[in-house]
Amino acid sequence: MGVAVSMFGGAQPRVVWCLPVLLLLNGCGEAGPPCDSAEVRHSVVRLVADNSDNSLLKFAIENSSSIAEMLDHANAEADKSAIRDKAKQAATYALDDNILVNSSSGRAASCTGVIGVSVGDTSAQKEVEFKVEQQADGKISVSVKPFLF
Repeated sequence: MGVAVSMFGGAQPRVVWCLPVLLLLNGCGEAGPPCDSAEVRHSVVRLVADNSDNSLLKFAIENSSSIAEMLDHANAEADKSAIRDKAKQAATYALDDNILVNSSSGRAASCTGVIGVSVGDTSAQKEVEFKVEQQADGKISVSVKPFLF
């Protein structure tokens, strides 16, 4: 508790309650790393896209009528495999703008967002959970919880 004297209202002292306000503004602990930074968003998309067992991508390829049409016209299994591989390489991913922070403490945060993939004429979305950790050297590491589609 402190005492301040207003220069405009005469010399009457008034109490300034700054300590409780500062505690409310500052919080009681260190906030975790941001879940929605460009670096984190890029890492989440890369981790999902680079997953060789990506069930979201498999679902989109299996449900794409344009991919199915190309597969119907392919004769050899090698041609069909090449079509699927090309579709995987051409897939585009996006992480929704709305990222939720499930929990945050110290140097770690647990987050949830919706990731989408587009393949041919089909798009699919799935909720994805990920963890963001800030290392002692300031670098950020991201891990994505595996999901089924």
